[in-house]
Amino acid sequence: MALRNIILAAIAVGVITGIVYGLFQQTQINPIIYGAEEYEVTDAPLAHSHNTDAAANVEAQEPEEAWSPEDGAQRITSTMVANITIAIAYALVMISLMALHDAKSNKPKISAKQGAVWGIAALIALFIAPALFGLHPEVPGTVAAELINRQQWWMFCAGISVTGIAVLYYSANKFKFIGIILLAAPHIVGAPLPESHGFANTAPEAVSALSQLTSEFFLMTSIGMALFFILLGSLSGWVVNRFIHLNESA
Repeated sequence: MALRNIILAAIAVGVITGIVYGLFQQTQINPIIYGAEEYEVTDAPLAHSHNTDAAANVEAQEPEEAWSPEDGAQRITSTMVANITIAIAYALVMISLMALHDAKSNKPKISAKQGAVWGIAALIALFIAPALFGLHPEVPGTVAAELINRQQWWMFCAGISVTGIAVLYYSANKFKFIGIILLAAPHIVGAPLPESHGFANTAPEAVSALSQLTSEFFLMTSIGMALFFILLGSLSGWVVNRFIHLNESA
């Protein structure tokens, strides 16, 4: 029963959160992305590739272009589906951890209010720590480090940050310094950065426009992520309080 409730609750929470965030993204974030795409250059050298031989080999192979949704309804629909899918995955993890917390911890039981706090903690670990303090949100056309390096550092930073916050909350006072060390570790290592900052399109009007769009994207993405995680946490806390009890038979 508990397992079924967790899965159904995660689907419901994920659908609601994904739709709400998707609507915000479509009206506030995507127009910025579309604006930046107008300044993208398709014939510029790869900004994050420093191995000219490897780049030449890849070019010689002439790989097929990866599928991407067409502008309009197809792009909007695929983005919304992706948002809902990601939200369901996050909700499944969060609701499971909240249920485990209620079953095993002597800390206050989960409620919608407590869930919102969990959402803020997730926001810090999964967005603020890796994005605002390391890899800033970037519009299309921004020169960036190797994608694989950025992905690996993000996973490292997010995982360590989650662990650090958990240690700060659950551990005895004498061990809380470990949580602080964990939170600082990814930033001591440092995020992977490109050799030079800027945009692939170096035309003055493009640089000016992309700089403005970057500032807007940074702000709107931050607001959107706050909306996403706080709503996700609050809804997750509410359903755990009402429907999820691990002492029930699964």
